[in-house]
Amino acid sequence: MASLLRNVAALIAAIAILQVAGGLLGVRIPLAFTAEGHSRTALGLVAASYSAGFMMGAMIATALLARVGHIRVYAACAAIFAVTTLMLHFTSDVWSWGLARMIAGMAVALMFAAIESWMNFSIGARVRGEVMSVYMVLTKAALALGPFFAFGYAPPEAEPWMIAAALAALSMVPVCFTSAAQPDPPKAQPLALVEQFATAPAAVIGSFGAGLVNGGVLALAPLYAAQHYGPGAAAEFYSAAFIGSLLLQWPAGRLSDRFDRRLVIAGLAILAAGSAFALALWSGHLAHWSAVFLFFLWGAGALSFYGIAVAHMADRAEPGKLAQSAAGLLFVWAAGSIIGPLIMGPLVDLSGIAGMFWFAGAAALLVTGAMFWRQRTREGPTAKEEFSPQIGTSVAAGEIAYGEDKPAADAAASGEQARI
Repeated sequence: MASLLRNVAALIAAIAILQVAGGLLGVRIPLAFTAEGHSRTALGLVAASYSAGFMMGAMIATALLARVGHIRVYAACAAIFAVTTLMLHFTSDVWSWGLARMIAGMAVALMFAAIESWMNFSIGARVRGEVMSVYMVLTKAALALGPFFAFGYAPPEAEPWMIAAALAALSMVPVCFTSAAQPDPPKAQPLALVEQFATAPAAVIGSFGAGLVNGGVLALAPLYAAQHYGPGAAAEFYSAAFIGSLLLQWPAGRLSDRFDRRLVIAGLAILAAGSAFALALWSGHLAHWSAVFLFFLWGAGALSFYGIAVAHMADRAEPGKLAQSAAGLLFVWAAGSIIGPLIMGPLVDLSGIAGMFWFAGAAALLVTGAMFWRQRTREGPTAKEEFSPQIGTSVAAGEIAYGEDKPAADAAASGEQARI
């Protein structure tokens, strides 16, 4: 296990550094954008643009990796991400921000695809779950750490943009200096959403619900924190959500190995709905750390059930079709992440900042109802894959966690080739 982790240490380090930049920008973008006088509707458009770019990047990743190679794709996209981040300091135009974030989303999707498909090539089947667990812990911890790099800077200041761009550039170092052999070109995975919905409707609904709820809330939550508790609280709120998910996703996943995964998704959605309704109902009247704790609970619920939806799809997917199923769920999740901010932005402009939590709570309750409906109308699978934590990053992440076993000789050979 330790030797295999060393094989992919450079790849995990690259993504962890990139995620620190992502966490920083998650807080910096909404505060800086609204400080320019833009509406929450416009902020929702910018957030949706990022998700749209991410979807496009995920769709072209296979062809680009096959044509150019993993290292070149990662290095080029890290440079693009750094440039688009710096652009945000030099313009206040809504459409320029939207375009920059769309390009950044495409670059991030390609970087994740490059790293995770490389990881999938480099590790054997028996330790996929352990490696994926380490990967998820470090990347979510990096997301939780990132917001504090913007702590104390006023919206007009350039330093946070420079720090984020520098982190993106720094993430290239472990990738470019690794001696690991690059994997073979990945195979294209056609989307078959109708077939996947027929195979596991609960997985598709859960994935869409995760994108719908999480995309808008994470884009707007820093404004809620800043409005009620000051700009410094934005980093605390954002980090609390990812820490909550980090702590609960694994035990929830293990629970879903023993019980119907749809009921576990429903339980997590109820937790997300309850905490969202509490934040909406007592908006501005909660003590600072009480509000942070409720957002911690929201993150524990809302940011955890996508991984269980992927596990549910893995339970039901036909042999050889897991990668195709993972591609479909990633597409559905990204679609939800586009729609969520487009709804929540105008809603906040019309009803106030608490409106996003009313919507998030209602959407989570719909997910809950859908899970109970599916559990009553179709029995659970007789055999299950062991849960492995997931976030919406690339198709390869699903293959790492639930991919078909490699022969022992092949696994050893790929591990030897990938040694750093």
